[in-house]
Amino acid sequence: MPSRPILLLGEGDLADEVRAALEALDAEVVRLVKPTQRELDEVFERGPVERAVVVSRDDPSALRMALMVRDADADVELLITYFDPATAPQLCERIGHCRIVSMADIAAPTLAGPCLDESLGALTIEDGRVIGVKTEGEKVEEVPVEIPGRVRWRAFLTALLKPYDKSAALLFYGALGLGAILLIETVAASLVLHQHIVDSFYGAAKTLVTVDPNDKVADGPKWFKTAVSVLMLMALVFEAFFTAGVVNRLIDRRLTGLVGRRAVPRRDHVIVVGMGQVGLRLCLLLRECGVSVVAVDDREEGQNVGQAREAGLPVVIGRGNDPSLLRRVSLRRALAVAAVTDDDLENLSIAMSARSVSEDTRVVLRVGDGRLANETRSLFKVGVVRDVHRIAAALIAAQATGSPASSVLCHEDETHLVHDDGTVEEAAIAAST
Repeated sequence: MPSRPILLLGEGDLADEVRAALEALDAEVVRLVKPTQRELDEVFERGPVERAVVVSRDDPSALRMALMVRDADADVELLITYFDPATAPQLCERIGHCRIVSMADIAAPTLAGPCLDESLGALTIEDGRVIGVKTEGEKVEEVPVEIPGRVRWRAFLTALLKPYDKSAALLFYGALGLGAILLIETVAASLVLHQHIVDSFYGAAKTLVTVDPNDKVADGPKWFKTAVSVLMLMALVFEAFFTAGVVNRLIDRRLTGLVGRRAVPRRDHVIVVGMGQVGLRLCLLLRECGVSVVAVDDREEGQNVGQAREAGLPVVIGRGNDPSLLRRVSLRRALAVAAVTDDDLENLSIAMSARSVSEDTRVVLRVGDGRLANETRSLFKVGVVRDVHRIAAALIAAQATGSPASSVLCHEDETHLVHDDGTVEEAAIAAST
């Protein structure tokens, strides 16, 4: 253990867990919850510290505290929890002597593992291969992970024929109806009126866009005129569908697509409820592993919802504990549902709703309260429970004390630190009792 104290800055449950983990490692901790510059100066005036650890749930607060520490001491090493991967390198470069960790990056692999297999403690990608990680005594056991193969033509047809949002359905079925009417009228005019196929297509197209009817229809049999009249009325309906779909998709913010990466998958996918830092990282990791993902969030204007959209992830806006929404995202044919909002009770509610819709679908829960995690495991048994604050705190505390641990994995309700040489050790703090 370091001989000098470790300075811990920040408030909230994650910071509390880090302090508890440090104390379990017999480290001397100086804790400042909402530090002022004067308080920081006084800490460094009393003597040098081994390392300053900044723990915050939002990046601006972490940045501010890091700058305050650097103003008080130009050389102390900083360990900062920071989410945004785009600006993190700039932060390290400008502040100097700092290392970035992300609770989302730490926790996401431990959540992704049980989404595919409940026995997996974590999921990693090495040289393009998806690797499942388990503990076998004091060693890490790597096992191959079977990713359900996607039949592209079936996924494409399913996305087309069963679009998730109404505007896509209006657009597709409107276009499909108009195309069908154009084909039927073209073929019928060619056969009944003995027109050349080009002329019959020209006449059908004029009728379809309400420019002018096919002149030859007036001289045709009455039954044919009746049929064409019915087709014209049907075309009006399909034109309304198509126009409504186009206008809606031009005006509204589109978070799902009709085809492509943002099309809502219908089978062998993972439903991730909650687009916070952990939810976004989990979605990106699963997709990198080749698993289809659909995200659910109740805030359309959330920052991470925008990032998910830019990354090409399909995002459905709604409450994850709504059984009707879970049915619409094909829960019964999903690999798993991961409830990873920042509200523990909300996640438990989502899990119970998922069980009410499909008893067989795998459920993974994120919690931040160790006591609730234990209660959920022992009483409800609704799924695999991951206490993400405790998991992240174990690694942050270990790195703050100089441990070579680089990642974590979970085995049942225990957290293990993984070293680069493949050895594992039980984290300083297991699940709360």
